[in-house]
Amino acid sequence: MRIAPTFNVAYRALRRNKMRSVLTALGIIIGVGAVIAMVGIGNGARAKVESQIASLGQNVIRVSPGSASSRGVRQGAETAVSLTVEDAEAIAEEIPAWP
Repeated sequence: MRIAPTFNVAYRALRRNKMRSVLTALGIIIGVGAVIAMVGIGNGARAKVESQIASLGQNVIRVSPGSASSRGVRQGAETAVSLTVEDAEAIAEEIPAWP
């Protein structure tokens, strides 16, 4: 198979369909740009979350009450009072560094 005739046919096709060629190139450029932007945003968000977690320290744990649901819709964290004083006392007994 010869390369020169193949390139000649491809060049003629691009020349005859200029608008199609421009729109195809534009679509590829926009698609690649969108992928690069999303990867950059994802990496930046990951770095931000990691830095926030690292700033908390090594021996930190947060305990919060559960969430309530109404008609199958979850209301979100800390909308239900599911922790009691007994729970706090049990945590204090289990963790020696509790203040």
